[in-house]
Amino acid sequence: MEQSRPRLRFPPLHTTLPSSLCKHLTAKAKRALQHCSRSGTSVAFIFDLWAGQLFRLLEIENMSMRTRLRRRGFTLVELLVVIAIIGVMVGLLLPAVQAAREAARRMSCSSNIRQLAMAVTNFEAARKQMPGSVGTVNSSTDIMTDPLPAASPVTQISWMTNILPYMEQDTLYRMILPTADVSNDPRNTTGPVTPTVNSNTWVAQQKIALFRCPSDTTPTVLPNRAQRSSNSQQYAVTSYKGVAGSNWAWGASATATHPVFGTDPFLINNGNGIGNGNGIFFAGYNGLAPSPANARGGVACNTLIAAVKDGLSNTLMIGEAVGSYSSHNWWFWFNGSVATVAIPLNQPAICPDAAGKPIRKGLEACYLDWANNYSFMSEHSVGGNFASADGSVRLISNQIDIDTYRALGGMQEGAIATMPD
Repeated sequence: MEQSRPRLRFPPLHTTLPSSLCKHLTAKAKRALQHCSRSGTSVAFIFDLWAGQLFRLLEIENMSMRTRLRRRGFTLVELLVVIAIIGVMVGLLLPAVQAAREAARRMSCSSNIRQLAMAVTNFEAARKQMPGSVGTVNSSTDIMTDPLPAASPVTQISWMTNILPYMEQDTLYRMILPTADVSNDPRNTTGPVTPTVNSNTWVAQQKIALFRCPSDTTPTVLPNRAQRSSNSQQYAVTSYKGVAGSNWAWGASATATHPVFGTDPFLINNGNGIGNGNGIFFAGYNGLAPSPANARGGVACNTLIAAVKDGLSNTLMIGEAVGSYSSHNWWFWFNGSVATVAIPLNQPAICPDAAGKPIRKGLEACYLDWANNYSFMSEHSVGGNFASADGSVRLISNQIDIDTYRALGGMQEGAIATMPD
């Protein structure tokens, strides 16, 4: 009887291989190894099979280790490099983003001023004259008393108030009592701070979207507005003003003795650019006519198209302003809705309170210096938007020649200038 060969038995796989490798064996390989171990298959065959599977397992384990190495975190140097790159990219992109936003705000501002010019044009088409602007004076002063006596006859209106019906604000316009002021409207029974709804005082505190430039961050209402500063009164400001002209008798930019810009249609060398300016929208006063002895007197502003002798396309009509830079800024008031081109565009403040302050802070500190800030200003860094009398709108640079600027602001002073591109 042939003696049976001894069977070669391998120890169980889980006792010879790590569990991390055994889990990668295929089910077929496991069954083959177990069968060979029990049946006494040749050592060479079992070894080849076992070695092949072991080689495959070692390959899988090696790949797993490489994967774990690849998934390790960043080193500190790598992290700092990434942060530096991101910082450089943000530094390059942020100014571009800010410039794009300002360009969008400037375009929106330009659209507002174009719509105001259109409202003026529609007013003129219906009434055959430009919107009027006028206030009342008495024999001793060219401004109304503050506050007004209850019995004082008042007739004041600004050109901006007059165009309300032509810019979809007819409801607000109909609330205004034309024979009363903001200080003595009998309908206001709750005072100047929280006035009665629908009274003149309440109307004058309303923010009108078309009267505000997106770049102008001035609050909706401000106190200490020109000629109505007592009793905690506060009124809505405007980002746009009418062009009063180039004749001006006060401050560092006075043109009263200038051979050209000191003139107006009624009196040679009259510097009263408030009460009798040579522009389309001077404030206007019902009082004494201007004369050498009474240069602060004035007339009502009722400009006719025929009076614009320098040409509609060559005459500035509306420009930008900033409410917090001048006390003479509130849209309801005849003397708060116009400005002169005698003072350079965006001129920095020159009063003593501006010393040592940045430009904007200096202008805010000198807001009461009306002789030097009764002018056009904007929050755009390169200039200000203006509408011509023909309704066209363009950006006027801060670097514009002062004589050209003044010539464009007067409607018939005899100095003709071409509008810059």
